Amino acid sequence: MSNHVAKHLASIQPGTLFAGVDLSLDDLVVVVLDPTAKRLDRFRSDNNAVGYADFRHRAQRVVEKHHAPGLLIGMEPTNYYWKQFGYDLEQHHLPFRLVNALTVKRHREGDQLDRSKDDWRDAFTIADLLRQGKFTETRLPHGVYAELQTGYVAYQRLRRDRGRQTTLLVNTVRQLFPEFDQVFKDVSGATAAAIIESGLLPRVISTGSEAVFLASVRSHFTGHRLSVRQVRQRYALAKEAYGCPEATTALRLMAQQHVEAIRLLDLQAKQLLDDLVRLFHTLPEAPYLLSIQGLTAPSALGLVAYIGDLMQYPHGGALIKLAGTQPTPNTSGRKTYSPTPFSHQGRSGLRTVLYFITLRLIRQNDAVVYHYRRLTTRAEHPLPKMQAIGACMNKLLWYCWHVVKRREMYEPHRWQTLS
Repeated sequence: MSNHVAKHLASIQPGTLFAGVDLSLDDLVVVVLDPTAKRLDRFRSDNNAVGYADFRHRAQRVVEKHHAPGLLIGMEPTNYYWKQFGYDLEQHHLPFRLVNALTVKRHREGDQLDRSKDDWRDAFTIADLLRQGKFTETRLPHGVYAELQTGYVAYQRLRRDRGRQTTLLVNTVRQLFPEFDQVFKDVSGATAAAIIESGLLPRVISTGSEAVFLASVRSHFTGHRLSVRQVRQRYALAKEAYGCPEATTALRLMAQQHVEAIRLLDLQAKQLLDDLVRLFHTLPEAPYLLSIQGLTAPSALGLVAYIGDLMQYPHGGALIKLAGTQPTPNTSGRKTYSPTPFSHQGRSGLRTVLYFITLRLIRQNDAVVYHYRRLTTRAEHPLPKMQAIGACMNKLLWYCWHVVKRREMYEPHRWQTLS
């Protein structure tokens, strides 16, 4: 039995009942088990305020009927449904735990060799995993932490939408003007967008003078400084372009629509990020995190958005486990499949944010630079670059936890002396 399972079991009062809840958009499917896995009750409630009240009433009735000391509720982190239900349970002081969806699937398949599946089986499996101590303790975010979490997810979605629009724009522009990216590496830039909005047909551009084309582009330009040199290069290439001769009107309109969509997404992302940064600065830990050399406010709020209140974690290793960046052996007998890779069992969004922050700090943070160089150049067992970056990611999480937990400003020279 692993230590965390033993700890979970020790935290459960003897005689406690276990309620597995399978959540969906419309309802809650509930199965209640006793400590011996005997089913005591099962019922279905609506996934709304009325259904939550019915759940509490039915659960209380089961507890009283069997004279149990309490009820532990478990569910999968399904979409946003679990948060709605979790906040209601928290408000009424009912304990709940989360069960990993993959664990539920594997456990159910092990019990049901015919691979049969329905909501009642899933609810039973969740309750059974609770009974075995195979669950995750979690805390719902509140106040500014909840705002940062939801807002940063929305910000990341805006950035992904921008990436999709940029890809569509590149594909459309290449059909009209294949040589366009010879001048502009970023087709969504201000000068490139002005050219696209002014009209992108090479044969039309080449029939007019360079001065007329430049004036047309300038009239659509909304940036700080127009790159006249690139506009002239674009005009020179128009005479030799071999773009698609058909459906040019539709393609040109599509390109202009993608440019407008990118501009709108950039505006929305900037407004949202500015609001999130202002919220981040209201947190008591903000000045301590920002004291870390090279860590900017947008990067720090990204970490807090995925981590939450750092004061609730007992040590920095808990942050590493949350990110899923702890080294995990993968061996069997004499065979080693991979030398201590990441577990990847934590929050993928946190790993992504942490990775890009670490890439920057390897160049800007003296302590991280020292740690990275020491790992890659040591005489015994020097680490490859990617493994060293992973170690620096974990080191950064320790730094963040330490400055917040101890309420100490970051001291780069002190950290350089630590192994």
